[in-house]
Amino acid sequence: MRSTYQDIARKVRRLEPPYYAATRLLAPSWLQPHILCVYAFAHATDTAADSGPVAGRAHRFHAWDTAVRAALADRRTDDPRLAALLHTLERTGLPETWVGTFVDGMAGDLGYRDFGSEAGFQAYVDRVSHPLMLLLSGVHPGCRTREVVRALRDAAEAAQRIDCLSDLADDVRAGRPCLPHTGWQLRGQIELARQALRRARDILPFLPPELVPVMTAFLDVHTLQLRAVERAGPRLTRTTVRPPLLASLKVLLSARRQHMKGALS
Repeated sequence: MRSTYQDIARKVRRLEPPYYAATRLLAPSWLQPHILCVYAFAHATDTAADSGPVAGRAHRFHAWDTAVRAALADRRTDDPRLAALLHTLERTGLPETWVGTFVDGMAGDLGYRDFGSEAGFQAYVDRVSHPLMLLLSGVHPGCRTREVVRALRDAAEAAQRIDCLSDLADDVRAGRPCLPHTGWQLRGQIELARQALRRARDILPFLPPELVPVMTAFLDVHTLQLRAVERAGPRLTRTTVRPPLLASLKVLLSARRQHMKGALS
């Protein structure tokens, strides 16, 4: 199992270096393997729902969904990724119903994200984004309280809206924009993202102290991304906004210094 977790960590490092770095720098050491395991599981689920030829996508996702349900029911599996997930569930107490909720939400995605309206966007956050945040945070028992679960909804909405705005040009080119994007609508979406990010900071007093640096950095990095979106303005429909990597790294290192200072005080 140790070897499996090491393989998972290496994969996450290749797939998402900023997320890997944030986890290694800021998360409690005892939680790190489990956070990376859940991230890898979520990525595998998203890949099954949203990658590869469209023709066989539903069949591929159904096969993955069946494997996940069987592993949860039997408490055994030959798939190393799912074996690690079962181990994480056992060691952390992460509710397996949260796993099922996330997989159910991804089943409704299956490669086509068409919000079309504010109600459609909010439904997507409820179906996919919020369950994902619950999985990634819920490996810590202190993140399963009613207050944290509710506050994570705001964090999920803020991150999803900012990500959609950042990728809007790609979606427009593909003929499937996920948010309204005429001039005044785009300004409204940016303002909604700003409001959601402000609300999301209300989570900090409810978190276990050892997770405050992780969430603070998460919100600070998305603040940087939103500023880049705001600078792009009308160009969002023509230009993809890349994450400000250097500035994000500075945020992580600053959070790490504060975290270490608090640990030593």
